[in-house]
Amino acid sequence: MKKRVFVSHPFVDNPSVNRIKADMICRGLLEEGYLPISPLHLFGFYNGDEDRKDILQFCYKLIDSCDIVHVYGESEGCLAELEYAIKIGKPWRVIV
Repeated sequence: MKKRVFVSHPFVDNPSVNRIKADMICRGLLEEGYLPISPLHLFGFYNGDEDRKDILQFCYKLIDSCDIVHVYGESEGCLAELEYAIKIGKPWRVIV
C-alpha cells in the first residue's frame, strides 16, 4: 500500500494559482510512489473562508489517517494543520 501524504497548501489568498501549484505537487508525489491526500482538491465545492472551521475539522481527520503531513505554505490553515500534526505526533515536513 502506498504511503498517504497529507498535502497542506494555501488556497484562499490566490485560489486559481494555488490549485495549479497543488496539482503539480500531487502529480509529483504520485510519481514518487505516494498517495497524495489534498483538501484543496477534496473540498473545492465549499464556499471558501466562511466554511474554514468545518474544512479544518475534516482536515484533522484526514491527517489522522495519513502517514505524513507535508506543509507547503504559511497560511492560517497550513499552520493549524501543522500544529495539529505536531500535537498528535504525526511525522511532518515543511517544504519551501
